[in-house]
Amino acid sequence: MGCTSIFVIALVALALLLGGTWWLGEKLLDNYTSSESIAVQVPTPTEAEVSAATAKLSTLQQAMRDRQSITVELTAADVNTLIARAPEFEQMRGKFRVAMADSIMTLDMSVPLSSIEIPKIRHRWLNGTARFGFLFSEDAFVFNLRSLNVNGRDLSLKFLHSLDSSFNSSFNQGFEKSLRENERSREFWGNVKAMEVTADKLVITTKGADSTAPAPADDEASDEAEITPTPPTL
Repeated sequence: MGCTSIFVIALVALALLLGGTWWLGEKLLDNYTSSESIAVQVPTPTEAEVSAATAKLSTLQQAMRDRQSITVELTAADVNTLIARAPEFEQMRGKFRVAMADSIMTLDMSVPLSSIEIPKIRHRWLNGTARFGFLFSEDAFVFNLRSLNVNGRDLSLKFLHSLDSSFNSSFNQGFEKSLRENERSREFWGNVKAMEVTADKLVITTKGADSTAPAPADDEASDEAEITPTPPTL
């Protein structure tokens, strides 16, 4: 739910950094990225699923506008339905599909690397599947990578665990940068107290009135503005 672009970019940047040499970096680029995207389709939601998912999103948005502390639980079906139908998730459509079980999120993805300012990378795609646990708290993320398959290749679990510290640091730096540059994302994440995958649900808790989240400029703007979980981009 958001931050997916930074997640992918952090993975690629770390892989190239660990390559050590430009030659090895190019080999990694060929092995783990693709010149073309793949279609990542979510199941076609029923009208009942659309109604349930949009109601949860509206409840979350209203609580943020009213500075109320609430907890909203989203299933994988809810998230995939929002990707398929909600305007706020349009940029994720055709690029991501979500599953959740045993407190682990599985993210199928086909993501353009155009945000990476390196000529040989910006026209490539990262196609694959990532499995991870995560917690957002105290305005920062902690990820626990469980598996990663990109371009049909599996990365070893030992290698992934060795990346945890560097990956979390790189991700949070990119996250902070994106918040400085994206007002809508800053407003949304400024109202989130905690977010994590628990069992088979994405659990989001808002901060409420006693938080330091930024207030709207005036009451009229508050009534009209939509606080949406726009995924921050670099």
